[in-house]
Amino acid sequence: MEELRICDTHNDFLTELEVKDLANYIEDCKSKGVEKICASYWSSEKNEVEIEKDIFKSANVLQECGDCLLHIEDLWWVKDEEKLKSLDNLKPFSCSLTWNFDNVLAGGSKGNGGLTLWGKKCLKVLSECGVVIDVAHLNRKSFWQVAKVLRNHIYCSHTGFYGVVKHKRNLTDMQIDYIVRSNGFIGLFFFDQCTKNRTNKMNFCVDDIVGNLNYFTSRWGCNNIGIGSDFYGIETKPVGLSDYEDFENLKTAMKKAGYSKNQIERIFYKNFNSFLSRL
Repeated sequence: MEELRICDTHNDFLTELEVKDLANYIEDCKSKGVEKICASYWSSEKNEVEIEKDIFKSANVLQECGDCLLHIEDLWWVKDEEKLKSLDNLKPFSCSLTWNFDNVLAGGSKGNGGLTLWGKKCLKVLSECGVVIDVAHLNRKSFWQVAKVLRNHIYCSHTGFYGVVKHKRNLTDMQIDYIVRSNGFIGLFFFDQCTKNRTNKMNFCVDDIVGNLNYFTSRWGCNNIGIGSDFYGIETKPVGLSDYEDFENLKTAMKKAGYSKNQIERIFYKNFNSFLSRL
């Protein structure tokens, strides 16, 4: 059997696992073919003291392990220049301004707010420092305001498609068009509420994920799409796709759907590596 190669642009294991268990988990992922993993720290339900302590400890482990990129999800706690400086010291690969709700920077997918003046400043400072801004979880208003500032290489680490499931968390065709034209990247996640085909009466499964990939690739091709699983951030995983070793099942289903070896490799890992080379 050909060895799996995977880049996953969103996994919440930093939020769920103890710091002492991180290195073992990362090594286990590597043994299953994971080349790069964007390790997400979800700050929404943490206090400010916990956040900085946890992230610094986690960042040290990630640096030692290699091929792990630090992502910080929800910058609600970055309220002043001092916090912005401490965030820069962490040297994250990427940050999302919000989670699902409005904060001092922008509007989340369940909120009505837009990009604030402080949010715009943070956006520019982080971008100038080489931090990738993740547009996942932004509402439509904030998405377009952020996109106007960034313009190129728009990045959405984990999402579904509104054309498949009409959910506020999903990207519309117009948003996808913009990201593709910006030479950006989109990671498809495994969140059932956003990717389950409602006409499919079977269990949420690998075929639902392939159906989402079909929707994207039939319209925008195979160059700007990858996988942002959202492991540890979702409660219901697709049947047959609960861990990285199960990507063999996804590969088999994609072959059955007509994807070539090269197309599968692009979606599994090459597209994200190519995106990194463009930054």
